[in-house]
Amino acid sequence: MSYLGSDICCFILYHLVRYRRKVVRDNLMKSFPEKSAQEIKTIEKQFYHNFCDLISETLKLRKWEPEKVLERVTVTNPELLEDLYRKGKSVFLAMHHSSNWEWLLKILFTTSSHHHYAVYKKLKNPYFDRLVYQVRTNHSKDKEIMIEDRALKDVLERLNDTRNAVLILGDQSPRGAETDYWTDFLHRDTCWYTGLEKLARKYDYAVVYTEMARVERGRYTVTFKLISEDPNSVEVGIVLEQYVRHVEQFILHYPSNWLWSHRRWKHSRQKAS
Repeated sequence: MSYLGSDICCFILYHLVRYRRKVVRDNLMKSFPEKSAQEIKTIEKQFYHNFCDLISETLKLRKWEPEKVLERVTVTNPELLEDLYRKGKSVFLAMHHSSNWEWLLKILFTTSSHHHYAVYKKLKNPYFDRLVYQVRTNHSKDKEIMIEDRALKDVLERLNDTRNAVLILGDQSPRGAETDYWTDFLHRDTCWYTGLEKLARKYDYAVVYTEMARVERGRYTVTFKLISEDPNSVEVGIVLEQYVRHVEQFILHYPSNWLWSHRRWKHSRQKAS
């Protein structure tokens, strides 16, 4: 596929519009204090290239069938999910905003025999919200369904008699309250949503870390790593802590793949209410 449009987009966003340059630079400098200014700039530029590739690749989904995406995404160990399915376990697939999560949504139904769902948050702009929703559901298989985050609990109640795999991107910034889960992450005290672990405990879902890595331009691999088959068997906080550590290790290994333009550290524990 051609990336000419992505290259043009990158030039405009980075050099002309300077889209969130200060946010990206600040996030990178504080996350990698050991790196030189030149190293930070290199990661920064590569991030914008990857970000524009994400936009370009996502727009392709308006026309592409899932089979087209499967030619470019390799799931390395689907047997992990299939084993959980045979054991009668539903699963939360805990991912983060890296590589191309939109492509993963299109092929989610191929990863195991579960009924597959993905949690999403409505965008503030209604036009872009409709556009993104249409892209995500275009050519979808019958068992691939998008669930709005605020409706997730109600949906899980209705689905309690089926074996499900629910994809959650859990690295957004919550409200920053003391009741959030706080832990050291990339050299900073960082808060995390607790919903992933709370829901896994309540509904007895296994939790599987889902890693999507960019192998080369337009090529990705997806690898599953079991965090806990039975979240109620470990102390509260263990599941979230392991998820955070997986995310951190991914970022350290693929620093330009994460969504650095997000204002992830807009809260501090001292100012939480």
